[in-house]
Amino acid sequence: MNIFRAILATLYYLVVFVGMIIIGTPYIIYKGYIRGHKEEITNVCQFYFSHVVFKLFHISIKIEGEENIPKGKKGFVIVANHQSFLDINVVWPAIGNAAFMAKASLWKAPVFGWVISSIGCIPVYKDSRKNAGMGKIVADRLAKGYNIAVFPEGHRTEDGHMLKFQNGIFRIAKEHRFDILPITLENTGKILPKVKWSIHGGEVRMIVHPLVKAEEYADKPMGELRDEMHDLIESAMPYKKEAQNGTPVT
Repeated sequence: MNIFRAILATLYYLVVFVGMIIIGTPYIIYKGYIRGHKEEITNVCQFYFSHVVFKLFHISIKIEGEENIPKGKKGFVIVANHQSFLDINVVWPAIGNAAFMAKASLWKAPVFGWVISSIGCIPVYKDSRKNAGMGKIVADRLAKGYNIAVFPEGHRTEDGHMLKFQNGIFRIAKEHRFDILPITLENTGKILPKVKWSIHGGEVRMIVHPLVKAEEYADKPMGELRDEMHDLIESAMPYKKEAQNGTPVT
């Protein structure tokens, strides 16, 4: 069974990569370079994951708080917890167009690096000096109509419990003032875990919290904004609800 799950996981990554080459590359050229709408390139990701990848691997998304998703609005930042490679995959069909911030090492991968650059993704370096000016890059993307997904934990959690949020995106928020959409992701780590090479079909639960507008946090210190976003997102996690109800936390 473990071998079977490992084979399925390998197939998942292959389907994603092959789709990126066969479908994504022509769409990037057409939508981004011919039509000049790079901010809309991830439309193809919405379609591909909803109608191909997730159907093949029996993955579904249950959205709670769907009314909080800004309809027709562009230029906001999605902030979410991080359990799995699957996280960004579910953001596209559930929320809509989004580039993302990710570790700079991903840009070294042949073809993949070109693809994520083309859709507006932003590399984050281990050396903080190389991240100078990132606030202006984020602000420029948002002004051009991109939405950006960020996972402030910086790393995928191994046990499902959220890690402390890093300061980066919240420092940028205080400087450049943009709306923030907090979302909680549940079960992505069980479906496509970090700790072992396997995949399971199942339902991802996504809780979309109300949009936090820039003026709502304008007077808050950066640390307070960071911790409020962390606690809000964590409040919808099962282990947090169990602790609040006095039941054992596993």
